[in-house]
Amino acid sequence: MASELADALVPLGHHSRLVAVGPGHEGGRDGSIPVLTASVRQHPVALLRAALALRSDLRSAPVDVILAHGGSALQVAALATLGRPVPIVHQLIMGMPVGDRGPLWHRWWRWLLGRCGAVVSLTGELSAEVRGLGYDGPIELIANARDPGRFRALDRAAERSTLRDSLGIDPHVHLIGFVGHLVDQKRPDVAVDVLCRLRDLGVDAHLLVVGGGPNRAALEEQVRRSGVDDLVTIAGHRPDVSGPLAGIDLLLLTSDGEGMPGVAIEAQMAGCPVVSFPVGGAAEVVESGVTGIVLEDHGAAGMAHEVARLLGDADLLAGMSTAARERSEMFSMERAAERYAKVLVEVASIGPRPAT
Repeated sequence: MASELADALVPLGHHSRLVAVGPGHEGGRDGSIPVLTASVRQHPVALLRAALALRSDLRSAPVDVILAHGGSALQVAALATLGRPVPIVHQLIMGMPVGDRGPLWHRWWRWLLGRCGAVVSLTGELSAEVRGLGYDGPIELIANARDPGRFRALDRAAERSTLRDSLGIDPHVHLIGFVGHLVDQKRPDVAVDVLCRLRDLGVDAHLLVVGGGPNRAALEEQVRRSGVDDLVTIAGHRPDVSGPLAGIDLLLLTSDGEGMPGVAIEAQMAGCPVVSFPVGGAAEVVESGVTGIVLEDHGAAGMAHEVARLLGDADLLAGMSTAARERSEMFSMERAAERYAKVLVEVASIGPRPAT
């Protein structure tokens, strides 16, 4: 998202420099984006090292404003700019377990948010959470977004055929997918559970898992233990998921929590209906009953029954695919970039909020 936003800001007269706090979950890196720390785990010491590295970077290459994408980035930016005239815009990407934290955590986050000239929020729920932490500055509500360019030319029939051939799956077998980091929050284990329940319901289906992360070994063990080795393919990380999303029949969104799931936007841009738990802004991306299904509660059994129903109705699924592509235009990066540009210019012109 950050890379696509940077590209979309160029025609609007802005130049961006992307810097990552650290590498990905498995140590992966994007060759074009430098990392501030080599640590995969973003613990306090790693964040402090990243802040010192960013402070040095800003000394040699000053910027007008920092857009901190996520909580770790905000912590690094706030520490790196202490005593420096660099304003910060915080881009919320996830909710925070506010109720599970003690007074020290709350004071820390009130201080961090107090350093922000503005906050960009994905949903009203996230905005309320930030207000509850005492932030009294401007909040701009901007939905998650993606560049639709790489999805528009996708032919679902061709991608479906290519993907099935590569996986060795017969044309009559339904192909469902999970795309995301293999971490606790995303609950890839639930996707396997749904596949097992589909098998018990007599639905001939195969699950494609695209993504890497620390839970891969546990997921592989779950697949083996459940006896569905021949019904699940764990493909690992893919830098571009547009092809797999265009080739599967349905995407499962099984997360325990989300801000506004970018993978759901990408799926809809690829014409792939989504069946999701009621998390974050899922219902704002997926129009339930039209472009997919947003369930009323969490549970693999309920998800499996909805998936079975949709897979059994080819006309309904085709209609959802068409509607998904149409609706996804609402989340184009070009639209979002114009609003981001306005926020960034305003904050840069006002300057940083004093540290308190």
